Amino acid sequence: MTIELQTVPGWGINLYGDMRKLLAILVILALIMYFTKPTAEKHKAAIADEIVKAAVAGGLDSTAIVCWDFEGKNAEFVNQAKQNPEEARKTAMEEVAKTLKLKYFWLCNVGTVTLQGKEQNVSLGAFGHVFCTGLK
Repeated sequence: MTIELQTVPGWGINLYGDMRKLLAILVILALIMYFTKPTAEKHKAAIADEIVKAAVAGGLDSTAIVCWDFEGKNAEFVNQAKQNPEEARKTAMEEVAKTLKLKYFWLCNVGTVTLQGKEQNVSLGAFGHVFCTGLK
């Protein structure tokens, strides 16, 4: 006795063929994610950009500025960010480079830093792009 489970009556769905297509799509997506993980430099640049944007928008009250210690010169950094964002970006990248640690996973990578004694996730890298979190 053979049970035919390839189609769902009334729905017109071929489970065997559709599952193979879905599996193929998932494998292709996983391979794309694996080969397009961003580098550490992309993480540093994205985080530095977010810090500069936060400094310009929120000044010294910005969470990003309060959490990051620019060698005790946060007010100078905020002024620099408003007057010369490119130079402030370099300063922020240097500060980020000191503390950024990347955790590599099979499909993505996560940037973590230790701010005020706690390890925090600050970036997620996937599909060649870096998404920053908690830096507003």
